[in-house]
Amino acid sequence: MLLVLIRKICTIQTKSMINTIHIDRLALAGHHGVMPQERVVGAMFYVSLCIDTEVSDEALIGDNLVGTVSYADIIASVQQEMSIPSALLEHLAYRVGKRLLSDFSSIKSLSIRIDKENPPCGANVAAIGVSMNLHR
Repeated sequence: MLLVLIRKICTIQTKSMINTIHIDRLALAGHHGVMPQERVVGAMFYVSLCIDTEVSDEALIGDNLVGTVSYADIIASVQQEMSIPSALLEHLAYRVGKRLLSDFSSIKSLSIRIDKENPPCGANVAAIGVSMNLHR
């Protein structure tokens, strides 16, 4: 009886809230770059995301995936966009971000960072990347 009362109180108080999902350095091979050989040889890219999404009582209280966004679904969308070659990291980051906003209506905003490992820039650099923020 007490558990039922607690669930009712929690349900009344929460309804929905904003939750931040973090995905840190998702490693993906890709063929992005301005130089023709970058599109042939490819490189490793690392995608990091902070996604502000609405989460409902179904997830908070009911422990049900229906009330939030599946991390696996987010990663699948990122993988699909990363498989399409782009010349610029800026274009790639924008495209991935817009895809996530399109695929998941509960996403309110997101920050994305994409790093390219060992870029051909004439310097000894571990990675070069871009980051941007997108809002609904």
